[in-house]
Amino acid sequence: MGEISFIHLSDIHFRRTSGNSYDIDRDLRNAVLMDIKYNLKKDVGNVNGILLGGDIAFAGQEDEYRIANSFLKEIAVSMGKGECNIYCVPGNHDVDQGITRQSRSVYVAQCDIDSAQNLDDADWILEKYMLDSSNPNLLYKPVEQYNKFAELYACNIDSKKPIWEKYFELDNNMKLKLVGLNSCIISNHDDHKEEGIDREMIIGQSQIPKYEENIVCVSLCHHPVEFWKFIDVVQDRIDKRIDVQLYGHKHEQAVSKTQERLVINAGATQPTRGKDWRPRYNWVSFECFLKDDDRHIRVKTFPRILSDDRDRFIPDKDNCDIGENYFIYELNIDKKRKKNLYDYEQCSFPPKESRIKEINLEEMTKEIGYDFLDLSDVQRLEIMSELQLIRDEYKGKSASQILDFVLADVKKKGCLEKFYKLIKKKQI
Repeated sequence: MGEISFIHLSDIHFRRTSGNSYDIDRDLRNAVLMDIKYNLKKDVGNVNGILLGGDIAFAGQEDEYRIANSFLKEIAVSMGKGECNIYCVPGNHDVDQGITRQSRSVYVAQCDIDSAQNLDDADWILEKYMLDSSNPNLLYKPVEQYNKFAELYACNIDSKKPIWEKYFELDNNMKLKLVGLNSCIISNHDDHKEEGIDREMIIGQSQIPKYEENIVCVSLCHHPVEFWKFIDVVQDRIDKRIDVQLYGHKHEQAVSKTQERLVINAGATQPTRGKDWRPRYNWVSFECFLKDDDRHIRVKTFPRILSDDRDRFIPDKDNCDIGENYFIYELNIDKKRKKNLYDYEQCSFPPKESRIKEINLEEMTKEIGYDFLDLSDVQRLEIMSELQLIRDEYKGKSASQILDFVLADVKKKGCLEKFYKLIKKKQI
């Protein structure tokens, strides 16, 4: 079986005028197509389709999705295929705000949910609307055109199917479950009512995936968790159950790694031009392998960015491992499930205080590295300064880029245990 891979795009923002003779984004889309045609297969195998992280359209209009569908067919041709699988979720630009402005019933329902004081109440109100036999799909009216587009790929959503799930075979009796979440159920013309402030969205608890045997869970959602209401109630469950989380919306590429999960906030493929306009997209592959009798998931991500001269897409070296055109994240999936599901007394893992003495060096180093990345920039700098780990060539590079070199220096100096203790002290 080996690896399975996807092209990951977000925030394409097709307008009804896209594709005309004066469309300034035509060359950008062609750059994506050429990058896929000439570079994808050199680095990535077994491409299973395209992941669209929302904001496919600009105003949720039928013409915009027709143009988007044509572009996706062009991608399939660039991949050497007649067609390819598409997996998509809605973004706030896929909401037809004309409906939310003109339909009082839709707007009142959204405000009713938004007024809830806690997540349980929001879920209870949402359930009332979804079970209303007179109009169960009222809240899906604003994404009606999106749903017509998504239905072509079996990714449409409604009161009976608030999320979609797709399964893919991996090695070692493991499956990848791809879950499409809807973060736009209350999105409307009030989203940017306060200038510079995004209104928080609601992700109902019914969208949190359940635990399943032999499954690694990957989510596709438009709004990152910092844009969710009541996130303090669901953050822990999200991180425990969703191993790889793919988001969009912010138009900024950002990666966060912990022992529990990998989060990729994708840069926008076609955002509005401005001072910091740098279109991006990703190739992402997943592979399951055995190590010390545990199954591990390796996620290999190739971040792509438009070159300075706007001529082609190139590797985004600022978000790659040093010396590579990708970054790698590995997760011991069996260990994570045991940690989160077994009673503490039954769990085979020793208390945190003694783990540094009892687990093998390679595994321990990786875990310590993830803890190091979780610290603030100031905390990491303080630790590196105390242990004399700072090098001139690290200037301007992110912690994730220099992590492997820092860990190698720590082991070479024989100060791994002190490094570990300093991290734990900072965490406290």
